[in-house]
Amino acid sequence: MTAQNQRLTDDGPRLYGNWRAERGWGIGSLSTSSTILLFGTVLAPLLAVSAYPAAALPLFATSAAVIGAVVVRVGGVSLTDVVVRRLRFHRAQAAGWTELSGGVLTEHPRGADLPGVLAPLRPLDVDDGRGGRHTLLWHRRTGTLTAVLRCSPIGLDLADPDRADAWVAAWGALLADLGYLPLIRHLAVTVDTAPTGGGTVRDHIAAALDPAAPALARQIMAELADLTPATAAEADTRVSVCLDPSRATPRPADLLAAAVEVGRRLPAVENQLAACGVAVLGRATTGWLTARIRAAFDPQQRPDLTRLSDPDELLAWCDAGPVAARERWDSYRHEGGLSVTWALREAPRQAVGAAVLAPLLSPGPFPRRTTWLYHPYPAEQAAAKVENEITSGQVRSAWAQRTRRDETQRDRDDRERALQSAREEAQGAGVGRFTVYVTTTVLHDDDLPTAIADVEQRAGQSKLRLRRLRGAQAAGFAASLGVGIDPADLLTHRRHR
Repeated sequence: MTAQNQRLTDDGPRLYGNWRAERGWGIGSLSTSSTILLFGTVLAPLLAVSAYPAAALPLFATSAAVIGAVVVRVGGVSLTDVVVRRLRFHRAQAAGWTELSGGVLTEHPRGADLPGVLAPLRPLDVDDGRGGRHTLLWHRRTGTLTAVLRCSPIGLDLADPDRADAWVAAWGALLADLGYLPLIRHLAVTVDTAPTGGGTVRDHIAAALDPAAPALARQIMAELADLTPATAAEADTRVSVCLDPSRATPRPADLLAAAVEVGRRLPAVENQLAACGVAVLGRATTGWLTARIRAAFDPQQRPDLTRLSDPDELLAWCDAGPVAARERWDSYRHEGGLSVTWALREAPRQAVGAAVLAPLLSPGPFPRRTTWLYHPYPAEQAAAKVENEITSGQVRSAWAQRTRRDETQRDRDDRERALQSAREEAQGAGVGRFTVYVTTTVLHDDDLPTAIADVEQRAGQSKLRLRRLRGAQAAGFAASLGVGIDPADLLTHRRHR
């Protein structure tokens, strides 16, 4: 959970912070459900001693096992989560769900589907209302429609500090406004970087040169292209807006009406992004998205895909996916690459500057994709959320006093952050859940340890604690693409089918 918070130091730049996890009234690091299970496990054998003495001993043994599974932590998660994840992965592996074989020489009625959780996505080519065309990614399982906006951020390196503060404030206002737009299910910002060896710059200069230009000018530009550093990189930024037409009033009658309703909402988001220091280059087309997804699955083809002048004419949606893919416990092999994905474990504990994520977003020696995903709470639920967190903090404090246990400094700080969140929400700040997915890809297996160390070092410099998605690498890879996939939404949808 987060509420926008900012403060200006006496002799330094403006800092931002006050992020906190939604905890409930669980004891210590336990969640509310785990705390209820723990109390039930402790009370069951005690009640059995007086009511059913014969069952007391087996219940004590069962309770000890349950308590150990809930309390013991492995890598920051409970032993139960580790065992359940292992069992689910091995079940999927035994069923063949972790492998994909495209069958190039065989026909398949669903051959155009992408692997894993990306399979329900289908592009819809629609009119943007401005004389052009763009694509909406229709998720056939959840019914959501996702629009991808191609963006070019201005950057903070040469920006005036006051201007940067205004951009961050505008971004906070945009997130707060999402609470008043029930159609928007979540918003994702994806920054995709990859080394190019200077080829992209040389290709751009060669394409832009005027054949009628003076020979001296052409010679100078050729020399400048030759002096381009071999460490040049390609950076691509996009914002994905996932909308749920079923939340509209009145509800659209069909898919065409839903696409029209989504088209009415996008200009407002585009206009607000312009105030955040982001230039919206346009809405993504099917060919453009196909090239980006294909480059993620087959990084060896990235230079050729980047040079395409008209991807809509040369690429079809069936070209986006890999011919073969295999998910392992801690990695994901696809086409010509091997990828590892992390998810956010803990946001920065301290107040940070506006450029705190620069180390993680800046280009490196390996292709890397970072996606920030924000799920807003509706404005009418935001106040209840922050008030519940305050009440939960008071319950934990009362429990510590009742058990004569000293309250930790972290608990006191967390209670203060909950109060601060309530104050900011009352002043109009947005409240929601956010996470970060980071994927790095290598072409050779021997480079994987170096790429993993590079990501973890950059995450530490960005004050983020990441957790490697063991047992869920394929889903994490899909979520980091920024094409409308949110694993939390998929889990909720599966439970309510």
